[in-house]
Amino acid sequence: MKIRFIVNPAAGGANRVREVEEAVRRVFGEEDGIFEVRSTKARGMAGELALDAVRKGYEFVFACGGDGTINETATPLVGTNTVLGIVPAGSGNGFARALEIPSGMDSALRLVKTGRARAMDVGVICGRYFFSTAGCGFDAHLSKSYNSGGLSSLMRGMLPYYPLALWEYLWYRPSPVTVNIENYRSTVTPFLLTAANTSRYGGGAVIAPDAIPDDGKIDLCIVPKTGFFSAVSLASKLLSGRVGEWRGFESIRAERVEIQRGAGTVHADGEPFDWNGDIQISVMRRKLRVLAG
Repeated sequence: MKIRFIVNPAAGGANRVREVEEAVRRVFGEEDGIFEVRSTKARGMAGELALDAVRKGYEFVFACGGDGTINETATPLVGTNTVLGIVPAGSGNGFARALEIPSGMDSALRLVKTGRARAMDVGVICGRYFFSTAGCGFDAHLSKSYNSGGLSSLMRGMLPYYPLALWEYLWYRPSPVTVNIENYRSTVTPFLLTAANTSRYGGGAVIAPDAIPDDGKIDLCIVPKTGFFSAVSLASKLLSGRVGEWRGFESIRAERVEIQRGAGTVHADGEPFDWNGDIQISVMRRKLRVLAG
């Protein structure tokens, strides 16, 4: 058995690497094989370590971090036989929550022995992979603000999101876009415009209650521009998993989506980037093997 554990030390505190090493000894101490813990030191390194593991024939590669670390680690595994494992240790852990991966480190590692490799779809937005959600609405705007520093540089986790979300909401001005899906065409001014492969954002918020991560489709979720008090109600329904009850919420299941708009921010699994022009979204069916219960 050959397993590489890729640890983002920024997720979970300075002792995270040591904690993973100790958990690996507890869970795999009596097993024969290679159990290698590697730490990232810069953005992009998780992907390099994952690609190296694929080339060397590792059976499992664990991403020990949040959704961004998972995205970076999983990208080189797409279309290979190497299985992605997850130790949830990020701010939101949306992907791990959607797959019901245990939050405890030992329990997550033991899935190598007790779980199964599940073939999952891979979303593609603007040429980049996403495994949970992607979008170009307020979620992308908030991701960019969070990643740019400020409160998030002082504290990690979900706590900075709440005051930041309120502040950014007050200044956010959505722009109209045109959505094209096969025979469907609509011009909307969305507050949220999210392509969901799994059901969740980070922090437990459910944006796509009916999303199925291996059906060969994504759920395009549209929430129109809304006032302040209505937005408070929306937040409550997202966190309680009842967004489908919110008036104006629309979900469309499709294999391909085109969004026509000007320049702006897009995110893939919470990692924002700037994009000028139309946005193409598609799905690759069951191209990633993920260790789940």
